[in-house]
Amino acid sequence: MDHMKRQLSFNQLSEENTKKLRNELLDELRVSSIENLSNELFHEIFDYLDGIDIYEAFSNINYRFQQLLTSSPVRYKIELIYISSTERFMFICQQIKHQIYSINFQIPAHIDQLLTSFIIDSSLNRLQSLVIEDIQSDTILSFLIALKCLPRLFSLDIRTMHIMGNLNDIYRSIFALPTLKYNKLHLYGNECSISIPLATGIQFSTIEYLEIAHYYAFDELSDLISYTPKLRRLNLSHINQDDSTIETMSPINLENLTSISMYTNHINFDEFETFIQNIYSELKTLHVTFSCQDITFLDAYRWEKLILQYLSELKKFSLKYYENGHSKNSGERTQFNSSFWIERKLIMNMEINEYKILYLVSSYRKRWYEYKNCTVDYLESTQLTINYVFDGEPADCLFMYIKNLITLKINSLSFYRSFFKEEFPTTCSIEHASKIKKVYIENTQTIEEIYFLLYICPHMEFLNLQCLHGTTIELFLRDIWNKINKDLRLLCIYVAKADDNMIKRLSTMIDNEKILSNYTIHRELNNIYLQWK
Repeated sequence: MDHMKRQLSFNQLSEENTKKLRNELLDELRVSSIENLSNELFHEIFDYLDGIDIYEAFSNINYRFQQLLTSSPVRYKIELIYISSTERFMFICQQIKHQIYSINFQIPAHIDQLLTSFIIDSSLNRLQSLVIEDIQSDTILSFLIALKCLPRLFSLDIRTMHIMGNLNDIYRSIFALPTLKYNKLHLYGNECSISIPLATGIQFSTIEYLEIAHYYAFDELSDLISYTPKLRRLNLSHINQDDSTIETMSPINLENLTSISMYTNHINFDEFETFIQNIYSELKTLHVTFSCQDITFLDAYRWEKLILQYLSELKKFSLKYYENGHSKNSGERTQFNSSFWIERKLIMNMEINEYKILYLVSSYRKRWYEYKNCTVDYLESTQLTINYVFDGEPADCLFMYIKNLITLKINSLSFYRSFFKEEFPTTCSIEHASKIKKVYIENTQTIEEIYFLLYICPHMEFLNLQCLHGTTIELFLRDIWNKINKDLRLLCIYVAKADDNMIKRLSTMIDNEKILSNYTIHRELNNIYLQWK
């Protein structure tokens, strides 16, 4: 429960909302009899507020609150997003120093001055988490060295845009921290190098979760993580663009490592295979994101072979591959439907955003087309989502993307509105959409858009859409019923004010006008489901 509460900490609230919450609480306390409120209630309140704000608001009320603020259960989380007075901050920190739980330094204009003035010593004996933003290279080393005296520093997150150059001394200082469990070093886009030698037995770090968010070469990486034998989770972002060191990467035995997450746009599949082959561990989780032009990353057979041979303990897997520019064969890359992927409930999705396609292979999650009591066929779970395409792009191009897909989810067809009035797609385009069985259009503007989808997806079985604004559900159903094809068996219509009376009216209309004889109709929140045989 305490962990859950700390998840909803001050850094998850906007500055405006936090001030509002604080003022409302203080107003309520002033109106109520403040002495009747328990210390436990104040502990709960303090857990959602910034430590500096707490001290300034309560320290001068009376003796009881002075005692409360220094009581053992109170842990201060300090967010330095803005600061009016460095001296005031230093004074308050000195009063509550032994109770500070976390500090987030987010004031780039003053960060180096503040860090130089901030005295770090063993009296910060409850400080567990530090986040430091935009620190200068000439300040970071002295600051890291000072952290060594902290007995409970478990988490260190450093983010900066300043050039760091060689990271040897920085990482040596980080690895020397005696209790550190989590470390992230994020250098925003600046080049750097690491030439740290392999670790010896007396140099091992206590780090269990390491995030490397800067440029590195593979031989540098192998040397770096040789210092972290207790490593359980490794998160990697970026590699050097001209890196050619994968062949010289030293094998690494990390028996505790169970999770790897990697993002890069400078690696091909062969290099990635070599990397996995050199990591000797019992990986259970692998999340990878690639933004590059090596289509081999979508070779399902290669992935099967790699997983079976080197990742036999893998339980969780996700693959994201971004392709710049639309290939005519994009829709054919749906090989992730063999028994290997079905048994693991891993399915492929595609998502189009302007001229970029995202291919996503991940664990099955409940989809929009899964309604009450429905069954899911994993062989038919490939889904395309179209969020945005450029205005004026020929509609025929759209259908080239959806070849061999089963499920189509599209935000809007408004970009193709002129196309509806001129001509329908070519026969070739319709053939590409012929296998689509489930269609969801999130924003329906005109009845012509619905006619269009029914025309280009002749074997559609399930259509999910919203009732047109300003149209009754009865009239809307009559309008689309004349265009429904023979395979369609399920309609889901979103109506903003759907209720049980609406279901009764629709049932009466269907029966009186003999639209259907063997059907069911029900409501799930604002969605009306009409199914027939």
